[in-house]
Amino acid sequence: MNLYHPILANIIGNLKAEDIFYQVTGMLVVFCCLGLLSLILTFSGAVAVRLEAARKAKAAAAQAALAAAAPPAAAPAAAPEPTPAQVAALAAGIYDAAASSITPELVAAIAAAVKVTVGQESRILDIRPVDSSYAQGGRASIMNSHLPLRG
Repeated sequence: MNLYHPILANIIGNLKAEDIFYQVTGMLVVFCCLGLLSLILTFSGAVAVRLEAARKAKAAAAQAALAAAAPPAAAPAAAPEPTPAQVAALAAGIYDAAASSITPELVAAIAAAVKVTVGQESRILDIRPVDSSYAQGGRASIMNSHLPLRG
């Protein structure tokens, strides 16, 4: 392999000292700016950490003062247990296997979803399947819109 390539020889032959000085000066300016930015970010990060620690200390002191001033809270009253008759009435109202396809697992899933969504225990009064005639009509309308026009 020939290390003396004509293009490479042309580049090296045309190099001037002032071109190299210009390139090195530009790189030094860039590195100095990056170093300065690094120092600024480090300093601002340290200030932010100290401000956050002071804010947390102030919040902890306010919380301690509030806890010392507030009387102890009474335990929340427990919800009364439903009687077997109430449970049977709820089960009969919610789950009617002969009339619908709603299974106890589906009722449990719906109850869990309601609890997660609302954030507390809620009473489900009725679960019924939705009449699908509207959905069927909508699908038929969409399918009919794709038919070719007849003239």
